[in-house]
Amino acid sequence: MDDKKVKITSTPRLHRLIARMPEAAREYGLWIINGSIGAASGPISMEKMEDRRFEFYSLSHMFSGHGRLRIGSRTWEVSPGDAVLICPGQWHLYGGCDGFDYCEDAICFCGRVPDFMVKSGLLTSGVVHLGSVRRLVPVIETARSLSPNAWLKSALELQQLLLEVSAGRNSSPMESLLETIHTSPPEHWWSVVELAELRGISCDRLRREFLRHTGMLPKNYLEHFKLRRAAEYMVTFSASVTDTAMRFGYMDRYHFSRRFKHLFGISPDQYRKLFSGKISDDTLRH
Repeated sequence: MDDKKVKITSTPRLHRLIARMPEAAREYGLWIINGSIGAASGPISMEKMEDRRFEFYSLSHMFSGHGRLRIGSRTWEVSPGDAVLICPGQWHLYGGCDGFDYCEDAICFCGRVPDFMVKSGLLTSGVVHLGSVRRLVPVIETARSLSPNAWLKSALELQQLLLEVSAGRNSSPMESLLETIHTSPPEHWWSVVELAELRGISCDRLRREFLRHTGMLPKNYLEHFKLRRAAEYMVTFSASVTDTAMRFGYMDRYHFSRRFKHLFGISPDQYRKLFSGKISDDTLRH
């Protein structure tokens, strides 16, 4: 893909597209500019670093580490399996945090197809969960061949992936609320009042919608989600029980351990010894 270049200006704030789109890609409406597999960047300081913007679309799928994304005044937590979509001209900043690298597969692209999806409200900058399978790798590997058939196949695969990203972003109001919970800082405990205000409904109606949609009341859902994320974090990064408890908003490690054992049937230390190196998304979901 050496014929497809992206230029970083003298200040790293603007990433410009300087290559010319091939005629076939122009006619089709989607051009894969470049891609990277298994790239890793160190932690960044959100307070010290300035935002940047691209003249193209960027889709980054984080498969390992921990990160944050900032767009304007809003900040998202980025966990393994999450994807960051950035649209052209959007000021943003993302990277590793809390001492962890940001390990990603990433692809840059442009064309009428994604432009139309943005104008139709199907795509917006932000975070969406794609899962643990590294979906961008086969697209990038196919795109490295400059044969017409390989180019068309990679464009079709990327377009299908964008439709899945769109489906993840354009969900029901309840699913959007759950996404807000999932991407908020892990230490934050959402209250029923906060969630009801965010949803624009009464607290009683929020409880009914939560129960109908998830089978649990808001407080129970939030704690179950936190504890499952805590289990993933503790095993993936070999974090101590105390550090894990603090990270997920438990000020008392003993209270955290009691709630953890109530959900999983074993203590956090036992869980880490049992599942270290063996944990998977399917295990966490069950």
